[in-house]
Amino acid sequence: MNFKIIKLSWYKPKRFEFVKDKTIYDFIGIRLFKKYLPTSGDIVRKRRNIIQINTKDKINELYRYEKKTRNYEWRHIIGVFIFCGLTLMLDRKLTIFDWIFLPLFNLYINIYPIFLQRYNRIRIINLLNKNGYPSPYQHKTI
Repeated sequence: MNFKIIKLSWYKPKRFEFVKDKTIYDFIGIRLFKKYLPTSGDIVRKRRNIIQINTKDKINELYRYEKKTRNYEWRHIIGVFIFCGLTLMLDRKLTIFDWIFLPLFNLYINIYPIFLQRYNRIRIINLLNKNGYPSPYQHKTI
């Protein structure tokens, strides 16, 4: 099987991510996380006048941003493994506090951003479909 197909199947939204007309990410508070994200949250973008999608070429921008979500997700997946590896390689014995704090920290630094990218990808695909454009996962040239 082609590596690109395997890779794309990972990023394609899964059936379990949907519950009726919502996503599982709505239930875990991803909108609140998205709003207060320190680097590119809704509040930060509004204060700094950051525009993520150019509305003049909206459809191409949506396809471009969808690819960006894959890149950001991949970075955070790598981050999860690096963080876990570094935690386990610590020379000192881990305390109960470490075993509670470090996974929570990893959740905030890496896991929630992965969820956010998956959530954004679902929203982008829905926008493309509403405007009559195919999902990036229906094309052979991605």
